[in-house]
Amino acid sequence: MPDDPESIEELLETSQGQEFQVDIAGLSTAEQANVANALREAADDGALGDVNLDSVILDAQAAEDARSDAEYYQAEQAKAVDAGDWETAKDFAEKAEYSMEEVQDHGGDVAYAEVLEAEHDQMNLDNADWNQEIADDNAVTAEAYAESGDLATAEIYADSAASAAETAADYGAAGDQGGSYADQTVDTSSTYDASATVATVDTSASTVVDTSASTVDTSTATE
Repeated sequence: MPDDPESIEELLETSQGQEFQVDIAGLSTAEQANVANALREAADDGALGDVNLDSVILDAQAAEDARSDAEYYQAEQAKAVDAGDWETAKDFAEKAEYSMEEVQDHGGDVAYAEVLEAEHDQMNLDNADWNQEIADDNAVTAEAYAESGDLATAEIYADSAASAAETAADYGAAGDQGGSYADQTVDTSSTYDASATVATVDTSASTVVDTSASTVDTSTATE
């Protein structure tokens, strides 16, 4: 850049700045705010001349893509919880957390509570999966005792299976991203107003367990 701009307005008047305005118009409001903040900080530091607008846009686009991925994984996590598939739900919770960290790595904002929730979801879903395995094992044992004619012991294992399955469902419900997968949104902690800083940018462009002696069903369902 031949002459270092002294203000954001001067920066945006350059040919590169004009292209930058077109690119930023395609970003979400959250990422526009993050870009505006980056420019504001550079201006406050007197370092606008060192700003690589192409890199700023690429980072913002990468952050936006990662945010979209995180929202998708959260939605899939909630679906898996609704289906009682704790292991799959945990996998999606891990992916959601990784994507949110990617947002942060590219300069995007994600509320700390979101990342913390993803971590807690993984712990809850791990416990849900572990208790479900116990329930399944006890159900198999209960059925074996029932087939051998030892109904008293079968009932003990059946009750244990029911209890473990209920515990699994409780843990699973705590890891369901709010229980609704129709409207998942990764929260942004940004408080910057992009339009105020980049004024010339046009942004228009239930657990079910049958404890009868002959059959024990430890499948789980959350409502």
